[in-house]
Amino acid sequence: MKNKVWPKKILSAIAIIVGGFVLWNLAFVLAAAVSFCWRAMLGIPNDQIAASGWRYIFLALVLIISWFVLRAKRVNTLIKATYFTMPLMVILILEGIQLYAYSNWLAFIIGAIIDLAVLFYLYKKKSPWQYYFATIFTGATALIVMLAGIDI
Repeated sequence: MKNKVWPKKILSAIAIIVGGFVLWNLAFVLAAAVSFCWRAMLGIPNDQIAASGWRYIFLALVLIISWFVLRAKRVNTLIKATYFTMPLMVILILEGIQLYAYSNWLAFIIGAIIDLAVLFYLYKKKSPWQYYFATIFTGATALIVMLAGIDI
Protein backbone atom coordinates (compact mmCIF):
# COMPACT_ATOMS: atom_id res chain seq x y z
CA MET A 1 0.00 0.00 0.00
CA LYS A 2 2.89 2.34 0.76
CA ASN A 3 4.21 1.99 -2.81
CA LYS A 4 1.00 3.51 -4.20
CA VAL A 5 1.62 6.77 -2.33
CA TRP A 6 4.92 7.61 -4.07
CA PRO A 7 3.49 8.13 -7.59
CA LYS A 8 0.94 10.54 -6.13
CA LYS A 9 3.69 12.42 -4.25
CA ILE A 10 5.84 12.60 -7.39
CA LEU A 11 2.90 13.96 -9.39
CA SER A 12 2.23 16.49 -6.62
CA ALA A 13 5.87 17.61 -6.70
CA ILE A 14 5.74 17.99 -10.49
CA ALA A 15 2.53 19.99 -10.16
CA ILE A 16 4.22 22.32 -7.65
CA ILE A 17 7.21 22.78 -9.96
CA VAL A 18 5.16 23.48 -13.09
CA GLY A 19 2.57 25.56 -11.25
CA GLY A 20 5.33 27.50 -9.51
CA PHE A 21 6.96 28.47 -12.81
CA VAL A 22 3.61 29.58 -14.20
CA LEU A 23 2.84 31.64 -11.09
CA TRP A 24 6.32 33.22 -11.08
CA ASN A 25 5.78 34.37 -14.65
CA LEU A 26 2.37 35.76 -13.74
CA ALA A 27 3.98 37.56 -10.79
CA PHE A 28 6.54 39.17 -13.09
CA VAL A 29 3.75 40.29 -15.44
CA LEU A 30 1.95 41.76 -12.43
CA ALA A 31 5.22 43.44 -11.35
CA ALA A 32 5.59 44.99 -14.80
CA ALA A 33 2.00 46.24 -14.71
CA VAL A 34 2.41 47.75 -11.24
CA SER A 35 5.71 49.35 -12.27
CA PHE A 36 4.15 50.78 -15.43
CA CYS A 37 1.14 52.18 -13.57
CA TRP A 38 3.36 53.61 -10.82
CA ARG A 39 5.61 55.38 -13.31
CA ALA A 40 2.65 56.63 -15.33
CA MET A 41 0.97 57.94 -12.20
CA LEU A 42 4.10 59.83 -11.17
CA GLY A 43 4.82 60.99 -14.69
CA ILE A 44 8.51 60.20 -14.20
CA PRO A 45 9.73 57.67 -16.76
CA ASN A 46 13.04 56.55 -15.25
CA ASP A 47 13.65 58.15 -11.86
CA GLN A 48 15.31 56.09 -9.11
CA ILE A 49 12.59 56.97 -6.58
CA ALA A 50 9.93 55.89 -9.04
CA ALA A 51 11.89 52.74 -9.80
CA SER A 52 11.92 51.62 -6.17
CA GLY A 53 8.51 52.81 -4.99
CA TRP A 54 6.50 50.40 -7.09
CA ARG A 55 8.20 47.42 -5.40
CA TYR A 56 6.48 48.13 -2.10
CA ILE A 57 3.08 48.39 -3.76
CA PHE A 58 3.75 45.17 -5.68
CA LEU A 59 4.86 43.34 -2.53
CA ALA A 60 1.83 44.57 -0.59
CA LEU A 61 -0.48 43.49 -3.42
CA VAL A 62 1.10 40.02 -3.59
CA LEU A 63 0.92 39.58 0.18
CA ILE A 64 -2.72 40.68 0.35
CA ILE A 65 -3.72 38.30 -2.45
CA SER A 66 -1.67 35.55 -0.79
CA TRP A 67 -3.40 36.08 2.52
CA PHE A 68 -6.78 35.42 0.90
CA VAL A 69 -5.60 32.42 -1.15
CA LEU A 70 -3.74 30.72 1.69
CA ARG A 71 -6.62 31.26 4.15
CA ALA A 72 -9.30 29.96 1.77
CA LYS A 73 -11.06 26.94 3.25
CA ARG A 74 -12.17 25.39 -0.05
CA VAL A 75 -8.73 25.34 -1.68
CA ASN A 76 -6.83 22.07 -1.28
CA THR A 77 -3.30 21.73 0.08
CA LEU A 78 -1.64 21.07 -3.28
CA ILE A 79 -3.02 24.26 -4.79
CA LYS A 80 -2.11 26.29 -1.70
CA ALA A 81 1.42 24.87 -1.63
CA THR A 82 1.82 25.58 -5.34
CA TYR A 83 0.58 29.13 -4.83
CA PHE A 84 2.90 29.47 -1.83
CA THR A 85 5.87 29.40 -4.21
CA MET A 86 4.81 32.72 -5.73
CA PRO A 87 4.90 35.06 -2.70
CA LEU A 88 8.05 33.34 -1.46
CA MET A 89 9.81 33.86 -4.80
CA VAL A 90 8.62 37.47 -4.92
CA ILE A 91 10.11 38.09 -1.48
CA LEU A 92 13.40 36.40 -2.39
CA ILE A 93 13.71 38.22 -5.71
CA LEU A 94 12.85 41.62 -4.21
CA GLU A 95 15.40 40.95 -1.47
CA GLY A 96 17.96 40.14 -4.16
CA ILE A 97 17.12 43.31 -6.07
CA GLN A 98 17.41 45.36 -2.89
CA LEU A 99 20.86 43.89 -2.19
CA TYR A 100 22.05 43.85 -5.81
CA ALA A 101 24.75 46.48 -5.18
CA TYR A 102 26.20 44.46 -2.32
CA SER A 103 27.95 41.11 -2.21
CA ASN A 104 26.16 38.00 -3.45
CA TRP A 105 27.02 36.46 -0.08
CA LEU A 106 24.83 38.98 1.72
CA ALA A 107 21.89 38.21 -0.56
CA PHE A 108 22.54 34.49 -0.10
CA ILE A 109 22.69 34.73 3.69
CA ILE A 110 19.53 36.82 4.00
CA GLY A 111 17.71 34.62 1.47
CA ALA A 112 18.77 31.53 3.42
CA ILE A 113 17.55 33.12 6.65
CA ILE A 114 14.18 33.85 5.02
CA ASP A 115 13.91 30.29 3.68
CA LEU A 116 14.96 28.73 6.99
CA ALA A 117 12.50 30.95 8.89
CA VAL A 118 9.70 29.79 6.60
CA LEU A 119 10.73 26.15 7.07
CA PHE A 120 10.80 26.61 10.84
CA TYR A 121 7.33 28.20 10.73
CA LEU A 122 6.04 25.30 8.64
CA TYR A 123 7.58 22.84 11.11
CA LYS A 124 6.01 24.58 14.10
CA LYS A 125 2.66 24.70 12.34
CA LYS A 126 3.00 21.02 11.33
CA SER A 127 2.25 21.81 7.70
CA PRO A 128 1.96 19.10 5.04
CA TRP A 129 5.05 18.04 3.09
CA GLN A 130 3.95 19.97 -0.02
CA TYR A 131 4.73 23.28 1.71
CA TYR A 132 8.22 22.09 2.64
CA PHE A 133 8.82 20.98 -0.94
CA ALA A 134 7.52 24.29 -2.30
CA THR A 135 9.78 26.25 0.05
CA ILE A 136 12.91 24.24 -0.71
CA PHE A 137 12.20 24.27 -4.46
CA THR A 138 11.66 28.03 -4.45
CA GLY A 139 14.77 28.71 -2.39
CA ALA A 140 16.88 26.45 -4.62
CA THR A 141 15.55 28.13 -7.76
CA ALA A 142 16.29 31.59 -6.35
CA LEU A 143 19.81 30.41 -5.49
CA ILE A 144 20.32 29.12 -9.04
CA VAL A 145 19.11 32.45 -10.43
CA MET A 146 21.61 34.26 -8.22
CA LEU A 147 24.56 31.94 -8.95
CA ALA A 148 23.87 31.97 -12.68
CA GLY A 149 23.89 35.76 -12.65
CA ILE A 150 20.44 36.00 -14.22
CA ASP A 151 19.19 39.57 -14.16
CA ILE A 152 15.49 40.00 -13.66
